[in-house]
Amino acid sequence: MYRKIAVAGATAAVIIGAGTAALAESGTTTSGSPSPTSTTSSAKATTAKHALLRRAVHGQIVTRNKDGQFVTHDLIRGNVTAVSTSAIQVKAADGTTQLYKVTSSTKVRVRTAGKGAPGKLSDVHVGDTVLVAGTGTGTPTAMHIVDVKK
Repeated sequence: MYRKIAVAGATAAVIIGAGTAALAESGTTTSGSPSPTSTTSSAKATTAKHALLRRAVHGQIVTRNKDGQFVTHDLIRGNVTAVSTSAIQVKAADGTTQLYKVTSSTKVRVRTAGKGAPGKLSDVHVGDTVLVAGTGTGTPTAMHIVDVKK
């Protein structure tokens, strides 16, 4: 019986010793440089955020600007139901409809076959699938319109 305990104790000591050596080899320094694990975690988090955005239908968040004022950001993905030189209306998959003001500072991009290019509001038509992001409350001002051509 003592022999079994001695062998088990020696085995445990070897495992603990190997684990300590592996820990020392793994670079448990406290330097400011990121380890491969944190880089991988960061990449996974970024991928998860992108996956969430790809599934987003519409949403609203409020942030503070540099002056401490609150800014409301509005986002919708859906089909264009109306478009003019001064406004765009989009209906999301869940039936939510949002009207946005369009100004000279609204940026338009057109995506075809996975590649984006600068566009004009005249490139956006009723029935197109778009992603619109804007700021403001009530009728937000469109900051970005991305028309997804398939």
